[in-house]
Amino acid sequence: MPLHVKIARQQIRKLFIDNRASLPYSLRLEDIREMAYLHCDLQGQLAAAPPISSIETSLFGKPQDLFEIGGKKYTMKFLNFYIRYCFPQQFLHFKGDETIVELGSGSGMQVELLKKLYPNLTILCFDLPAQLYLCEKYLTNVLGKEAVVSSEQNLDAVSLGSLEKGKVHMFGNWQTPLLKGFSFDIFWNAASFGEMEPEIVANYLSYVKGGAKWVYLMQARYGKESSKEAGVVNPIKFEDYHTMLGMGYKLVREADAYDANRRVSQTGGYFQALWKLNTM
Repeated sequence: MPLHVKIARQQIRKLFIDNRASLPYSLRLEDIREMAYLHCDLQGQLAAAPPISSIETSLFGKPQDLFEIGGKKYTMKFLNFYIRYCFPQQFLHFKGDETIVELGSGSGMQVELLKKLYPNLTILCFDLPAQLYLCEKYLTNVLGKEAVVSSEQNLDAVSLGSLEKGKVHMFGNWQTPLLKGFSFDIFWNAASFGEMEPEIVANYLSYVKGGAKWVYLMQARYGKESSKEAGVVNPIKFEDYHTMLGMGYKLVREADAYDANRRVSQTGGYFQALWKLNTM
């Protein structure tokens, strides 16, 4: 893109987005950010959670949409992960020493937020190789190298019996059979099961059922849109997850999913739900 066009676009964005109210609601960008922050503050109080004001986002990677409130730095994405955490917190009431398994850790920002709130959590991240590399790189920089047990260190693992408590452990998605028979507190998956066929999701869940005391999911309620170029052949829906968890788990709460500033939306919207192991 020519430099003069780039500069012109930046000036237009600054004039019409950053500094002018959006009709008909007379909202400026700083208004939306402040309302999102206050939404986090309120949800944190309702969930008896450590306040959003007690943590801030990392500056590693030069995050976009960076702003400051109360002397702390945030992005909208960071606030979104706090809102996501508040839903299960209402019922789980984290003590801070739990073991969490997240399948599809993506960027690692949910793990970052949880570890900043509860430094003694033990977290196992499972993902595809490319995503796992990026997640490990990010978390090593924002939490410190000593806080992360690398995927290379876990490459030849044959069991989970020697986990280092209080650390983040990186695993490839092909290593999920290690979870069979492993007892832990929370299984966490947000927005990645929707990329899979139902039978693949059922296979992943077969390794955690009975071992996880709680299951938290945030997914597309009616499945994601598919086309000839992209998507899944058989979209997975809320009812499918509920059926897969079967008699072993009780649905504690299900609701529409929200970000800090809006409803999480796509083809019928997203749900968030929490299941509890029946023996608890």
